[in-house]
Amino acid sequence: MTLSLVSGAWPANAPSARSVVGKVFLGEGTQTPGDYVMIYFPALGTGTMSDERGNISMSLPKGSPNVLKVEYSRIGYETVQKTVTISGDVTDLGTVNMKVQTLMLTAAYVVPDGMSAPEFILSKLWEKTLQNRKKKLTYGADISYDFATHELPLVASVMPKGKLGLAKFAAGLMGYGPLINYCLKNDDISASASLSRTVAKGKANDYNEKIIRSNPSPLPGAVQREIIKVFHNIDLFELAYGQGSEWGQKFAKSHKFRLVGTYEYGDKLVDVLSWTEKERVTINLHIVEQEWGILKFQCVTREGEVIRCECRDMGDGVYMPLSFVMKPSISMVRPDQIPMVIEEVGKTESLNKAAKERILNLLQDRLDKNQSFNPYLTCSFNVRYR
Repeated sequence: MTLSLVSGAWPANAPSARSVVGKVFLGEGTQTPGDYVMIYFPALGTGTMSDERGNISMSLPKGSPNVLKVEYSRIGYETVQKTVTISGDVTDLGTVNMKVQTLMLTAAYVVPDGMSAPEFILSKLWEKTLQNRKKKLTYGADISYDFATHELPLVASVMPKGKLGLAKFAAGLMGYGPLINYCLKNDDISASASLSRTVAKGKANDYNEKIIRSNPSPLPGAVQREIIKVFHNIDLFELAYGQGSEWGQKFAKSHKFRLVGTYEYGDKLVDVLSWTEKERVTINLHIVEQEWGILKFQCVTREGEVIRCECRDMGDGVYMPLSFVMKPSISMVRPDQIPMVIEEVGKTESLNKAAKERILNLLQDRLDKNQSFNPYLTCSFNVRYR
């Protein structure tokens, strides 16, 4: 089986460099930024994600049509679809407010004796996963990767044993050590990389790796190498259909999922399965009924979302990963905790005068506005299959 996402008649005289911008919010009539919302162009087989402030910015592939359908999707919210006309060098997609997803009553299943509805749904999922693995797909993919830090230097400078805590966190992520050390010595950074891959009969046989931009620039060679390692450590297709899926099957068998409800996704029904451990960690699976493929996966802790993955049907019931976000929270300081932190900063002798003043001003501003601050690392993937 060969995957192809080339569709539509593209005008030969289309501009070679055009881009789109926009803004997305979560909830109706709110100003809550829609962070890491998937913006997808079906005709192009590609898309982008909004940033942590809900801003959208994307360069369109050369030869893109002048009229395009665009989808906005995020776990827990209804998918928004609209048609846009691309004109000029930059097209404004406008502002989109996403509605909270309303679940319907759970579907009724005829299941074998002794098997619950979630167990039945998961058994069908693993059965379909094995079928897709045996197809030994052949495809090409262009992967974009974005890494960003948020208020990381602040935590290292302010929180007691900040560097020690971050070192332990880095060790848990394997290979992020040089990148985090670099963050501690600089302001917050973001970096991007691109990779093209070719998979023949289910096995990757070539990689082309290159950092395409960074801020600040240039990133040290050691840091660039650590970013590229992520491509090798996290293979989304392997997680979906390779040996990595066996771990998911074992996890599902040993942990009791519950069927939360269903919702409509186009002409398909999607079941939402959920598992929670002592109200600390929650895993949600969105499984397409008719084709028994994972549409979305989400892991949430008390501090917020940690991992989110979205897949799309590429034909024949094959749900390929299109986007992946990892946002592990390092530390959360609530407004009522800020006075204690301000006092701690005032006692710190290791900070120079300018750094201490900057941190105290930021903390006082958060306190005045009754806002918390949450330093985190984010890692996001977008994939275009060809």
